[in-house]
Amino acid sequence: MTIQEYLNKIEGLELEKTKITFPDNDLELCIQKIQQGSAQSYFMLDDLLEKTSRMVIINKNAIKQFANNLGLLFLEEQETGNVCFANNEEMRPEFRQSFILIDLLDYIYAFMYSSVYRDLQKIIIPSEKDFFWELAKIGLSLRKKKL
Repeated sequence: MTIQEYLNKIEGLELEKTKITFPDNDLELCIQKIQQGSAQSYFMLDDLLEKTSRMVIINKNAIKQFANNLGLLFLEEQETGNVCFANNEEMRPEFRQSFILIDLLDYIYAFMYSSVYRDLQKIIIPSEKDFFWELAKIGLSLRKKKL
């Protein structure tokens, strides 16, 4: 699945407006932790995704806000080769120093399955990296199951 296809899938999920739930309690527990530990920084999906007639484009200012709140560096592309082990996917989340677009999209995809998103239509920006990585992992599993 390409990034554009994933963006379209996220947009389609937004348009469905149905009560889609994730069968595992890990998602809701993680969202509750994010709500408790966050200064309630959030964005609407429309703040991140700009729709044109042919495609969905990412708003880079929203990504900067997200990165600044998390204290992580946003990388336009994943580094290739053995440049830095700190950004390796096998590294424990608390040691990761950066994220890429697919990580953010996985976070958003998982968040959209939560009751908080269904009620508020907002995506909370976590203040702790661990919650971001936990939700991104859930989003990855959802993305792989929904292909």
